[in-house]
Amino acid sequence: MEVKLAVLADFASISREGKLNIMGIFDEMNPPSLPAGLPIFYIVVSYSTGPVEFETEKKLEIALQSEDGNILLKIEQEAHIPRPPRPGTRGTVNVVRALVGLGFEKAGTYEFVMSVDGHPDRYTIPFRINPPTSE
Repeated sequence: MEVKLAVLADFASISREGKLNIMGIFDEMNPPSLPAGLPIFYIVVSYSTGPVEFETEKKLEIALQSEDGNILLKIEQEAHIPRPPRPGTRGTVNVVRALVGLGFEKAGTYEFVMSVDGHPDRYTIPFRINPPTSE
């Protein structure tokens, strides 16, 4: 499995037809004060799968890591890798997770790190909390 898309968004969903809908992609936050948080936001990851993975089960994990390496949050999910509808094509597995009330104590660079079956992917989503500015 390979990550083909990974973003943070104000809203995301998957339609009945399997279409991925994403609105308001962002990668930083400018809070008026700290600690700060977002009431709700979505993490969206779209994986591309190959024939050797079809009809298997995979453990997907997304970890939020601070710049000093501390893991602040882990999202784990089991996923069935389906065979694509057209023979000879790669498959797609989309993950959309809402994160509600996640708070950040200090400014800095954070990242969401993806892994499949315990093997870290090289793909991460960087997320920056900027220091509050005084007016």
